[in-house]
Amino acid sequence: MRNDNGYTLAEMLVAMGIFLFVILAANQAFQRIVALSSQNSSSLVSNIEGVVGLELLRYDIEHAGYGLPWRFQSYTGAIVFRNLGGSANAEVIAANGALAQGMDSASLNAVDSGDIRALAAGTCSKEVNGSDTANVSGGPDYLVVRSGMAALNRGTGDVSRKWSYLNYSSTGTENQSYLKKWYNAEDLGPGDRATAILSIFTTSGAEEKILLMDGLDFEVKIGAGGALPAGESFKPADGSHIVTAYGLANSPGLGSVLRMPYHRTDYYLSRPASAPPTCNPGTGILYKAVVDQATGRFATPYPLLNCVADLQVEFEYDAKDDGDISYLSGSTLNSYDAADIRDHVKVVRVYLLVQEGRRDDSFKYSGDSIQVGDRARPTTSGRTLSATEMATLFTNDWRKYRWKLYTIVTRPKNLVQ
Repeated sequence: MRNDNGYTLAEMLVAMGIFLFVILAANQAFQRIVALSSQNSSSLVSNIEGVVGLELLRYDIEHAGYGLPWRFQSYTGAIVFRNLGGSANAEVIAANGALAQGMDSASLNAVDSGDIRALAAGTCSKEVNGSDTANVSGGPDYLVVRSGMAALNRGTGDVSRKWSYLNYSSTGTENQSYLKKWYNAEDLGPGDRATAILSIFTTSGAEEKILLMDGLDFEVKIGAGGALPAGESFKPADGSHIVTAYGLANSPGLGSVLRMPYHRTDYYLSRPASAPPTCNPGTGILYKAVVDQATGRFATPYPLLNCVADLQVEFEYDAKDDGDISYLSGSTLNSYDAADIRDHVKVVRVYLLVQEGRRDDSFKYSGDSIQVGDRARPTTSGRTLSATEMATLFTNDWRKYRWKLYTIVTRPKNLVQ
């Protein structure tokens, strides 16, 4: 209590103690808010990355089979790849095939000209970090998508989203009259390289998509004003024929540019030497890699999503189109031919186990296992990692990370076009 002599020493000490306690409490609360804000910001970044990267994956699956020929006009049997430049006659060069640990990308090559599959998949024999697989289900899956749009070089020069009809003309005096124009930026223009695919129905009523060719050449180079190459090789033979031109690339130079009449893109997990430091050491990055038309090797891959622990893919297959669905793994899908896949694959399901945010020592993941698959089918979908397997793959501190399962369910719209 105050008097004319001021505060006592005891009163000053008590006041200072109370003040110090309030300051310390406020500091602790502030540190907690900062830590929580940092964690939330990191989680938000993860979510934004997920939305952007996974939308590209979904888009490619949705357009699998777009512009893909069902057979070649000039020959049957093994595909004769063009523009080899001294490299092997193969879709993907084997020497450049190791994108993911434990998976040879060339093992999923298209070989037969009448059996080019819009979708293919496999299972890696190693985990993301190169270690042996954690359980009998194998490691992460590996997905291949083939279509005219799989390259998707957005912006200037993006020809893979252009298409047009090749109209029939009985006179044939002007090549330009054959190519339908839209009179906008989607028109095929000078230097664009395309394919011409004839759609017909056989006497039995079956549809066919035939790649029109000039000998072994399947490449249609668009000239000035939308002019087509001289000759009749890539044009409708009569008024009943429907021929569609699918843009693939742009190059004003002479000679062949296209190695194959479609694009191939691969989705896989890999951990680079420069992985983000906030990612668990057992996780990797989801990549999209496109086969270079000039070389048959993969161009620089696009990183889509950081801190990915696992990737599992399955396919909904309706053998009789009666709604009785079978769920196929990638290896099982590969036993079906291109026609089966076109006719009976209804939905593609992709599951990704992703680290959300950064490590949080104040957090403890409560589950004893994580299923990377459809939880309505716990024993048959994807793979389930036990607590022991999680510790083996992602260290004993795996519970200090938030794990999120992304599920992408996509119905391909271009298998039977």
